[in-house]
Amino acid sequence: MTEPEEKNPWLRLARLSEDHEENKQLWNGYQKYLLRPNEEDYQRQMENPKFEEIEELSDTTIHAIQAKIQDRPTELDPFDEINMAADIQEIKMPLNLEGFYFAFPVWLTGLRFTASLNLNYAQFSHGALFTGCVFEKRLLARESNFGGDANFVDCKFNEGSSFSSATFEMADFQTASFEGSGYFTQAKFASSVSFKDFRSTSAVFFNDAEFYNHAYFNVAATPIPAVPLNFKGAKFINHPPRFFGREMHEYTNWTDVEWPSAKQLAAQSRWRLEYDKSAYEQLRIKCGALSKVEDEHLFFRREMNLTGRLSPWYTRVPYWLYGLVSDYGHSFWRPIVGLAGV
Repeated sequence: MTEPEEKNPWLRLARLSEDHEENKQLWNGYQKYLLRPNEEDYQRQMENPKFEEIEELSDTTIHAIQAKIQDRPTELDPFDEINMAADIQEIKMPLNLEGFYFAFPVWLTGLRFTASLNLNYAQFSHGALFTGCVFEKRLLARESNFGGDANFVDCKFNEGSSFSSATFEMADFQTASFEGSGYFTQAKFASSVSFKDFRSTSAVFFNDAEFYNHAYFNVAATPIPAVPLNFKGAKFINHPPRFFGREMHEYTNWTDVEWPSAKQLAAQSRWRLEYDKSAYEQLRIKCGALSKVEDEHLFFRREMNLTGRLSPWYTRVPYWLYGLVSDYGHSFWRPIVGLAGV
């Protein structure tokens, strides 16, 4: 460990041993020790099997940790942060936090990682702030769980990143820059996620990802070059993605995407449906400009469905019949069957 990194007690705790499994055991056990005085939050986190299965450290082990790290934290309030960025600007040694449990908010803001950062299977019970970080090497966060606000605003991923199968409560990648491929395959976004004004020099993959609320891919400021986005098999449970102001790349993939169901639409307020209709309209226009006929008609059908729902009751029947008879002009089997029946 470099001298500046030695001064940060959290980094010292994370690297106390040369054996990763021992480091994970010591870190997670110490998190449980620090959280125990906060009975309410302790019981809440005990509902997480990952926290419940953590082995408690013996008094001897805790005293040994405290003896090795003189400026170690001995107690934390429920929302005190684990500040792993305190007094340093750069982390030069590889940082392996695979399987680590963070029982408190985590700050890693404004750091330059010149070596790898491994967050695979990490558990963040509260917010995780990485704002303004530069990852010169690949960031790995496969199957990590971000229980609070995962903030990667203005981060730079110089060799790509993998958040495959990660779970996010809220996520913000606004103005982030992906120099290599970004992988969010099978990721789950439980609440809103923002990729506003993000940039990439390579493809970003959202295959089989699940979006349970709004997903923002808007561009608000200067034009940003289009980048291939792969949404094959993705699920947009309640709302379509927002692409206002963003150019769509010709290789953007919408194959087998699942859109909000009739049941989900019925539960939405009128103003939300109007906003969703505008989102589909933007997607249709962008696909039309690229002469992607199938995708253009896909979003046209979704737009027509909402147009019918938002129309006065006395004009809904024509839209309903249009959809029933031909799936808004997409199906040729429905008209054939109808003519055969006649």
